[in-house]
Amino acid sequence: MDELDLRIVAALQADGALTKAELAEAVGSTPSTCLRRVAELRRTGVLKACVYLADPAKLGRSIRAVITVTTRNHTKDMRSSFASRISEEPAITQAFGVTGDLDAVLIGHFGDMEEYQALCDRLFDSDPDVVRYTTLFAVETYKETTKIAPQEAAPK
Repeated sequence: MDELDLRIVAALQADGALTKAELAEAVGSTPSTCLRRVAELRRTGVLKACVYLADPAKLGRSIRAVITVTTRNHTKDMRSSFASRISEEPAITQAFGVTGDLDAVLIGHFGDMEEYQALCDRLFDSDPDVVRYTTLFAVETYKETTKIAPQEAAPK
């Protein structure tokens, strides 16, 4: 990736709805060059999707939870089964297998505490491999972004 690619990625992360003409103006290039570059960035997986981000509170999901999970069994099959069950839960928007004393960290958005509790009953309380889970409820948002800062362009 060169400097133009990095500018294109940054511009599209800020506003994925830019037209090719607006993108070209923003990055100092031509629309045809931008079209070709965006196609290549998509083909190589640098740009994964173009989406609109919804406000969870305006969709009735104002309770944000960070859930940490510790499991008893660390086999590949258990991790795969756990990941599969998590991926089927619409309230869970992000899930990570992690190192250290915890095994997973989940981010979820809930409409009310009953919905949260039902998820815990389904995923954790009924799973003999889950030793412990802890939930932290967000009361303030200090930073929330989907933008990824790229490394500097590699010299050619």
